[in-house]
Amino acid sequence: MVPNISKEHAGELSRPNSRLRVVLADDHAILRKGLRAILDAEPDLEVIGEASNVKDAVALSRCLQPDVVITDVSFANGSGIHAIGQLRRECVAVRVVMLTGHNSEECVRSAIAAGAHAYILKESPVSTLLRAIRSETPECGLTTTPAHAFQSRRRSNEPSADAHTAQMTTRERQVLVGVALGYSSKRIAGNLGRSVKTIEKHRFKMMQKLGLHNAAAVTRFAMDNGFLRTEHGPEEPALRRSEKRAPR
Repeated sequence: MVPNISKEHAGELSRPNSRLRVVLADDHAILRKGLRAILDAEPDLEVIGEASNVKDAVALSRCLQPDVVITDVSFANGSGIHAIGQLRRECVAVRVVMLTGHNSEECVRSAIAAGAHAYILKESPVSTLLRAIRSETPECGLTTTPAHAFQSRRRSNEPSADAHTAQMTTRERQVLVGVALGYSSKRIAGNLGRSVKTIEKHRFKMMQKLGLHNAAAVTRFAMDNGFLRTEHGPEEPALRRSEKRAPR
């Protein structure tokens, strides 16, 4: 499905506007239509585009530069959580609000670690979502345990991150960054001048050493331990500058 851009914005993408400009990303058309009606009824909000999948959501946001992107956690062809970093790189100061039916602690922690502004359950009152959209405070609108509580609990239950990272090789650290950026093994292999098989081997060893079981956990670990710089973007150039001619 082609992303839906409101006609009045198609030729005036840079027009000054006092209202908060919102992009909706959800694979349920009925939900998007209902949410659009609710938000457009607010005098300080306007929906400028819709997307039914992660790829279109990123492309649409790059084009329209919204103030807020509202997205689900999971799509048939991708993860809304994995798209958070790319959305924030494509749109300066964008606020990414997760609106989802997934209420697991793992999903909440992963979204927060990736840089979500708020995590709202679809069963929440509309007022909760509106407050999260309007607020500049990241924790506002969270219907689950606040971010700092998850981080404190994780720090008290997990072994020292320094002890884990000390065990990693330089190549494993580079693969860690690539995975955290949402890159495929093929892309990481191309960036580092290695075979996909070699990258998969480094990825397996890295995750085993860190005790991580999926890409979302890798992203969270990288964010929590300074491997990605959220203020100025990730160290992607450093990943590309690695010693491409070093022995495998």
